[in-house]
Amino acid sequence: MNVSIKELLTVWEFYPGSAAVLLTIFLAYTAGWLRLRRNSYPLATNGRLISYCAGTAALALAFHSPLVALQQELLIGRAGQQILIGLLAPPLLWLACPAHVILRGLPAPARRWIVRRLKKSTMSGVIVRRLTHPLIVWLLAFSVFLLWHEPGIANWLLDHPSVYRLGLWGVWITYMLFWWHPLGTGLRLRRAMHPGIAFLYVIIGGEVPNMVTGVTLAFRNTPAYSYYAGRLPVPELTTIQDQMVSGGIIWFLGSIIYVGVAVGLLGRVFRNFEAPRPQPISWEATERTIAPGLEHRVLGP
Repeated sequence: MNVSIKELLTVWEFYPGSAAVLLTIFLAYTAGWLRLRRNSYPLATNGRLISYCAGTAALALAFHSPLVALQQELLIGRAGQQILIGLLAPPLLWLACPAHVILRGLPAPARRWIVRRLKKSTMSGVIVRRLTHPLIVWLLAFSVFLLWHEPGIANWLLDHPSVYRLGLWGVWITYMLFWWHPLGTGLRLRRAMHPGIAFLYVIIGGEVPNMVTGVTLAFRNTPAYSYYAGRLPVPELTTIQDQMVSGGIIWFLGSIIYVGVAVGLLGRVFRNFEAPRPQPISWEATERTIAPGLEHRVLGP
């Protein structure tokens, strides 16, 4: 059955599970932001709220927009989902300092419980630090990227839509961990990554595999994924043309994001490190200066 791209772009999908997750993370951040805003806390800026809304919107587009129907018929839709989930949403969410805002917005007992569990002296704190070590996260992201584009795995996921949607969430979580370290706006569980190391982290772990994959798809003369080969649901495109455009999307848009972030990180290397630097946001900064049980005097009711 042939359909036009225009028809595919009018199909909106709704999945209660995905919608519930998106609504939960959005409301959690908004509640924390509003609470901090009422108390004039510096974390609650308009820019951070806009960044978080944009990141959540990117996830919503990936999971519920016409991209879902497009992905089922064309590789272009899958490439669009990959850009939104792995390259746009995570940096936008991290720039909003979500962990700090949500943590500061929690009731004092819940906040203290989380802080205690993340201390270096606790088993849970040790496990979290080891599992989120930059090298482990880097290897995880690199592996997930390769597996996501491996033809056999990709074809199997595409044949099982429910598992494919779970895979998208797995990719998102992986890249949330990936972007956490170079951007440095997440929970400060270890020393901040040096800008030079962060530059190499992004280029080698992100840009290189992204560019190689995009170029390979763009210039390949045979279908990379048998799932899309011969389907031709859209008269306007052949399978190879669909693959070529998809590769161009991954290559061009991915490189813009990776290189843009890497250049920003590289700029930090040339700053005057002798100049006074602002103290990093830390998940235990307030607790160090406030006696136990009196956190409500900082955050208010």
